[in-house]
Amino acid sequence: MSPAPNPTLTRVAVLGAGTMGHGIAYIAALAGCEVRLTDASADSLPRAVQQIEGLLSGGVKRGKLTESDAAAIRTRLSTISTVDAAVRDADVVIEAVVEDLTTKQRLFADVERTAPQGALLATNTSSLSIAQIAAAMRQPARLVGMHFFNPVHIMKLVEVVTHGRDNAQVV
Repeated sequence: MSPAPNPTLTRVAVLGAGTMGHGIAYIAALAGCEVRLTDASADSLPRAVQQIEGLLSGGVKRGKLTESDAAAIRTRLSTISTVDAAVRDADVVIEAVVEDLTTKQRLFADVERTAPQGALLATNTSSLSIAQIAAAMRQPARLVGMHFFNPVHIMKLVEVVTHGRDNAQVV
């Protein structure tokens, strides 16, 4: 059976609905978090929901989830069309967009202005420098690397990466 929902419902914004993003959104909802999934490409969101539905169906079919579990996960997961709306009241923001330094820098500069001051900001980058991504931010210590492994719902491993601009309170 699935883990019990988190008693303190954490609000997670996942930016990017591709292979990694939809997987991260799925496991966050599975863990009991309220999840808002967004992507710059509107076409990606229905496809991501379809992929998550496949994960839910597979989980039910294999006996890992009940129908009730799957229904609860669906209620905790929503798609939203803008980054600002997704991060506005998030406790955790996880970025899973294209591996391009400039794109990630621009995104986190924007996210930093909109997300709550206490929100944890994380990039799922697997190849870029966390410090270089953070360099475009006013408060670079807010950013950590949170590298999930693919497929996210099977690989129960997350690498947390800090950088020279870290603040121990963030991690």
